[in-house]
Parts: sequence; structure tokens; C-alpha cells
Amino acid sequence: MELTTFSFFIFCIVTLIIYFIVPKKIQWVILLISSFIFLFWNNFNASTIIQILIILLSSYIFGILIEKNYNTKKGKYLLILGIVAILCVLIYLKYTNLFLITINHILNFLNIGYRFELVHRNSLIGISYYSLIMIGYLIDIYRGVCKSQKNIFKCALFMSYFPILPSGPFIRYNSIEEDLYGKHKFNFKSFCNGLLRILWGLFKILVISQRLGMFVDTVYGNLSSYTGFYTILAVLFFSLQLYTNFSGSIDIIMGISEILGITLPENFKAPFFSKTITEFWRNWHITLGSWLRDYVFYPLQKSNMIQKLAKKSKQKFGKKIGKKISLYISMLVMWILIGIWHGGKYTFIIGTGLLQFVFIFLEDILSPISNKINKKLNINTDVFSYKLYQCIRTFLLFSFSLIFFRSNSVSQALLIIRNMFDLDLSFILNGNLFKVGLDVLDFMVLIISLICLFIVELLSLSGSVREKLFKQNIVFRWLIIYILLFSIIIFGCYGVGYDPAAFIYRNF
Repeated sequence: MELTTFSFFIFCIVTLIIYFIVPKKIQWVILLISSFIFLFWNNFNASTIIQILIILLSSYIFGILIEKNYNTKKGKYLLILGIVAILCVLIYLKYTNLFLITINHILNFLNIGYRFELVHRNSLIGISYYSLIMIGYLIDIYRGVCKSQKNIFKCALFMSYFPILPSGPFIRYNSIEEDLYGKHKFNFKSFCNGLLRILWGLFKILVISQRLGMFVDTVYGNLSSYTGFYTILAVLFFSLQLYTNFSGSIDIIMGISEILGITLPENFKAPFFSKTITEFWRNWHITLGSWLRDYVFYPLQKSNMIQKLAKKSKQKFGKKIGKKISLYISMLVMWILIGIWHGGKYTFIIGTGLLQFVFIFLEDILSPISNKINKKLNINTDVFSYKLYQCIRTFLLFSFSLIFFRSNSVSQALLIIRNMFDLDLSFILNGNLFKVGLDVLDFMVLIISLICLFIVELLSLSGSVREKLFKQNIVFRWLIIYILLFSIIIFGCYGVGYDPAAFIYRNF
């Protein structure tokens, strides 16, 4: 049951009707039932039930025990045990094959003939999301940020709130507790706002992302036939496909939650207007970055190991460089974890992990040199043209890193990079560009849709676009809404090539 399917919207409509007609004190029970129906819709078996129970019981029991032993050494040990219990399930389900592949590479390097067979694990949708969410929950209890939830069913709802399971965002217990278990009246304004956001999400996915995906899949599916500008265009298109797919699903999730009266944290802030990779990752998958910063990066920076390293580095290299060394090591660990979180493949570790660290590292150490060059050449860095150059540069770097993210293997990624330099301008004249999954009409729809996306993203930098729209006169307001609705109906991709299960972040 995917976010753009008819069955999902029927499911949501039924949930909303029941949610608003039952006594308000049991509204959270309706959400819990709906969440478990959604969770087990496609994968109901003994294995998935055991997975859920281990993570739920670990979070619930250790949460209560940690609170009872707050600010003690025993509480710290309980926290570690709780985190290990959750991580064991996650690692077993998602990273067994990564471990086996690594072992096989080592055996191959040592010329040992034996190879381990890769395994197939049945895991529930969004396991990486709710695993980290519950780890954050235990850490917050240990830190005294929140109290443990004594009702196991309410704890289960926090873990499995159905809209966030496919794509996030990451939620925190102290921020969502009141909304999740609170009493909510039907609010027409929230309904209109939520519905409009759902429509915008559907527009991104069905009109833009699915169309981009057809081109990308065609090129990536036949790398021997498509080289040069076809490859370059596919690489750039995939960045836009990933963004519209991921942010579109978040829009649907946020819209449903807004109708329910539940406020979720924003996950995107016009990332392609970012001028550096550092800024980009502050605006892309914001809640993942926030989670890793608060629960991994800062604790690592304060750890005895890093503190000792920082002290030794300062003594040997000076205060400024010494501080940077410890900072870079913490950053490297965090980015490797981000890469691993995306999946049990080396392509994820390289594309969304190591390369991002390299880009940010180079930005930091080269920034003083860049500033000196700009000053010497009298380049004005506070004008539109320079900022546009920075945005394009950031987009190109991010797109390059996604070559690994999209590829099935490191060798395929390297082949794509090589193919990018096999340039041939003949496609401009022979019209073959319009035979790579998309025809002329598709390209026209795509260009107009991307321009609309660009305008909306630009407007969002100065405040809520929906609020701006609802302040307009009724004729203009409804004109925009009807254009959006009929664009989805007429130009949405539902036919050949449409895959409602193709949410790129679905299994992370």
C-alpha cells in the first residue's frame, strides 16, 4: 500500500472519518490500529511480528528502567543494552549481506575459493526510521529530555505512526507527544491546507518524478547504448527525480498529518538553492541530519577518545589545526553512518557518505584560498551571478555523488562516470533524445513542471506558499488549485513505466 495508490487514499479517508467521529479520548487508538494495518499490509508473517515486538519491547521496557535509574551508571548500562537490542534487529535485517560481501571480498583477495551465499531477509517498511526514532527516544529519557511512556500501546503508536513509515521524517517524543495522543476536532482550514499539500506532493511524484524516472531508467538500463550527454542528462535528472520523489512523499505525509492535527518537523527547505554542500545538507533530509548531529556527532565530539585526540593534536599541530582534526574525524564517522543508514551497499556508503564528507572537507580547507582569489581578482561575491554559480556548483557536486547512490555497484558507477566523457552532439540533430523513455510532449510537460517547481521553491524561501495562496482572491486561488488538480489527472504518469512502489527512500 504505497502513498500514491488508490488503496492508500481510501485507507486514509476511512481512517480520517473514524478518527473524527469516535470519542476524542480514543482517537489515538484509531491511529494505532491504522498504523498496524498499514505496517502489516504487505508483509504479515511471524518474522515481521517478532521484529516489531523486539524493538517495541526493548524501547518500552528499557525506557521505563532508564527513567528509574536516571543519572546513574546503571542507567547508562541500561541505555547501551536497549540501543544494542534495537541495533541487533536492524543490523540483522539490513546489513547481513554487507558483512557477507565484505568477507567474500577479503576471501577473494586472499585467493580462497570459498564464498558465503547472500541471504534474503523480510523486513518491515521504514525499519531504519523507527529503529533510530526509538533509539533517540531512549537517549532522550536518559538525558532527562522526556519521560518514558508507561502505556505500551501509546509507545507502539509513537514507534509506528503510519504516515511517517515510508519516508520519515524523524520525530522526537517530546515534540510530538501532545499532538499524537491529544484530542483533535476537525478543522476545515487544516483540512484545506493538508489537502493542498497532498496535491502538491502528488504533482511532484506523478508529473515530475515518474517522468524523470522513465528517462533515467532507460539510460541506466542500457549503459552500452547511451553515453555522453545522455548519461550526463540522466545523472542530472536523477537528482531531480530523487528530490521530487522524496519531498513529494513528505508533502503527502505532512498533509495527512496536518488534517489529523499532528504537526511534523519539516524535512526540506529548497535544497537546490544552497550555495555549498554544507548548506545543502542543512536543507535536505533535515530531520536525519538533526538526529545524527544530536545523537552521534555531538556525543562523539564530547567523548573521552575524541577529547584526548584533540588535546594531542593541538599540542602537535597547534590549537587551530588540532581542533579541526578532531572535528573532521567526528564528521567522517557521522558521514559513514549516513551512508550505511541508506542501505547495506558500498555504493550508498560512497555516494551519500564518503563523497559528502570529502566535499565538505574540501569546502572548509579551500574556503580561505577561494576568498583570497576572489578578493585578488576583484570578484563580487554578493551578486546574483556569483550566487547562481554557487548553486549550480552545489547541484553538480550532489548529482555526481548520486551516481553511486543510483548504481547497482561501484563498477557500474565508474562506467557511468567514464561514459559521461564520451561526448557526441549528434543527438541534438537526429531527434534521438525524444526516444529515451520520453517523447516531445513529455519533455514539454517536464520543463513547464520544473519551472513551476522552481517558482514555488523560490517563494517558499520567504514563507509558506500555501498561506500566500490563501490570501489571494477566491477566483485566482481556485484557479491555481484546479490547474494543480487537473495537471495531476491529465499529465500524471500512471501507464507504462509507472511503479507505485518506486519510492526511493521506501526501504531506508
